[in-house]
Amino acid sequence: MASSSSSSRTTILLLMAAAAASLLCLAQAEESPLKQDFYSETCPGVEELVRKELKKIFADDSTIRAGLLRLHFHDCFVRGCDASLMLDSHNGTAEKHADPNLTVRGYEVIEALKLKVEAECPLVVSCADLMTIAARDAVKFSDGPDYPVETGRRDGNISMAADAKRDLPPADGNVTVLTKYFAAKNLTMKDLVVLSGAHTLGVAHCPSFSGRVHNHTGAGDADPALDAGYLAKLNATCGPANVASVVPLDAATTDKFDLGYYQSVRGRKGLLGSDDALNHDSLMGAYVELMNNASSLDTFFQDFAVSMVKMGRVGVLTGEEGVIRESCTIFVD
Repeated sequence: MASSSSSSRTTILLLMAAAAASLLCLAQAEESPLKQDFYSETCPGVEELVRKELKKIFADDSTIRAGLLRLHFHDCFVRGCDASLMLDSHNGTAEKHADPNLTVRGYEVIEALKLKVEAECPLVVSCADLMTIAARDAVKFSDGPDYPVETGRRDGNISMAADAKRDLPPADGNVTVLTKYFAAKNLTMKDLVVLSGAHTLGVAHCPSFSGRVHNHTGAGDADPALDAGYLAKLNATCGPANVASVVPLDAATTDKFDLGYYQSVRGRKGLLGSDDALNHDSLMGAYVELMNNASSLDTFFQDFAVSMVKMGRVGVLTGEEGVIRESCTIFVD
């Protein structure tokens, strides 16, 4: 996008104004059945307990931070934020067995947190809330924003692979496709471009983007939108039959929550088709351009906090709905 154009400057100014009001918008958002400090009386100190445990876990494996962030996203987009992704099945029909979830990580971390919390507050804190808290702390321990989360979710007791196949946005989706998936969860185009910034952490397996590298149009060609030097690196790492290797989603800074992802996208180094899609919409492209200025980091942090809290409200079970699981992986009879 040409930053010199009058329309582009106007768009960016409008986005900056919207970003400055992000926290106010969150406070004025439609009333949620969730609230901050939901467990202040029933399990006081639970967030501090979780953070303490995660600090030790991250010291042993810093890569799991990205896994926990993705775990929360994949859970919320299927049946809402109800920890249904955590459930095991004996016949391969649960959400975690769907193709889009086969490389999701972090289940064992949530289960370990649940074990610690159950020892303090039996059958009080939901797995869904632990996933939400863990995602926030994964961002915080990656030098990202430390924002307040809402709690009060209860756990679902249904988990179907077919739901995950239907509801998770495709890695190669274009703007039109992605917008529809997000709109189905009451998330806007602004939420889409902001939450995509979570790709500043983590990696993708070769099959997630091999089509862009080896067979973009079905004629054995590469996506011309890819930077030539970056394409050469992808070719070197991911051959046509390579399914095991991984590539960082953020070509600039691989393990820090910052603006590197947007720099990669604007520099034609967005790894997934859904990353490059941001360049092909005027509003989202303007946001990407805005985020290519180091002074925009605070704006991104504020926007990300707002969109994460908003996503955390998707399809929640509260009150008498759902269950509280003793183990996050086991259905409640």
